[in-house]
Amino acid sequence: MTYAFNASYAACVILRVTYGKSTPTATDAPEIIVIHKMLMRPGVLLVERYPILKYVPGYATELEQWRREDSQLFHGHLDRVSRELATGKAGPSFARYLLENLSSHKLSDEEMAYLAGSLFGAGSDTTAVAIMVLVMASACYPKAQEKVQEELDVVIGRDRAPTFDDYNSLQKIEAFMLECLRWRLVTTLGFAHRALTNIPYKNMCILEGAIVFGNHWAISRDTSVYSNPDQFDPQKWLKTDGKIRNDLKFPSFGFGRRIYPG
Repeated sequence: MTYAFNASYAACVILRVTYGKSTPTATDAPEIIVIHKMLMRPGVLLVERYPILKYVPGYATELEQWRREDSQLFHGHLDRVSRELATGKAGPSFARYLLENLSSHKLSDEEMAYLAGSLFGAGSDTTAVAIMVLVMASACYPKAQEKVQEELDVVIGRDRAPTFDDYNSLQKIEAFMLECLRWRLVTTLGFAHRALTNIPYKNMCILEGAIVFGNHWAISRDTSVYSNPDQFDPQKWLKTDGKIRNDLKFPSFGFGRRIYPG
């Protein structure tokens, strides 16, 4: 039930950012169904393991149907923003930015539709998971949550919401969020990388062209970097003066050329 609420909330937020959509989005809405298809775990499709299947007549029929559904949905949202622009009713959104800057980015309608759709797909389910982790950490470690609430009460109070101007004054909150992202990862493997050449590793060789995933979970449990890695402790991100450490990082959203676009 909690995840369903988070998924709905996250979808509403990312649809507002991407397309300016201000109406509620249910968990069984077409947009959410498309996201779940887009975010299937790597390797779930046989064609990923056996590329020759793409040449088998009829095999790709279902995949092509999904592609048409995605395209229809993405184009539908983009067309709606285009109509709103024409009537002066469009609010701020990523899609509006794309449509208003055609001469500078020179993207086709298809490219714009899928670019905006990728932003939506990348930012919805992952946001819901991150919120769930934060709620779980707060419930499991109430003492750490109390410190965060205390900082909010001192810096912000109870009469307004935080703004970006408060960012540098909320170090405990930043540490809490950093620890959430390390303690329970949003993506345990991140994006796929391709080996550009043969890579010797210990007594093995990763062949050129091989698909490689960085094991984020193992990285997050590296005891030479993170003390007591299985223990949730935001304090590990703070220096003695209470500021965020600049010598400690965690690749929550990937690394290299395939860093997470969301």
